[in-house]
Amino acid sequence: MNFESGNFGQGGQDLCAVELTYHGKLGETFVEFALNRAHRLSLNGWISIQPEGVKVAAQGPEALVDAFEIVCSLGPIDADIIDWHRSDIAAGVNHTGFERR
Repeated sequence: MNFESGNFGQGGQDLCAVELTYHGKLGETFVEFALNRAHRLSLNGWISIQPEGVKVAAQGPEALVDAFEIVCSLGPIDADIIDWHRSDIAAGVNHTGFERR
């Protein structure tokens, strides 16, 4: 079955890995929210609360990693994301799964 329609959907399947750092009023609810979304999108990586903010390493198809970044920037209702930073990293974040560190 072919689901392609012109250029739509092409290029987003390439594997990518990124490191994201979110700043603002985040806390435990944000971490649980991000973990849930990463599992739902079948991404590999980890999330950690650090002094400078919540740091995330995510790896998967480019389109899903991009979707994860955007949904986390919106966050759960009680989070207030002020800004975030994204940088590309080498693939190999985690072999499988998404974990909390």
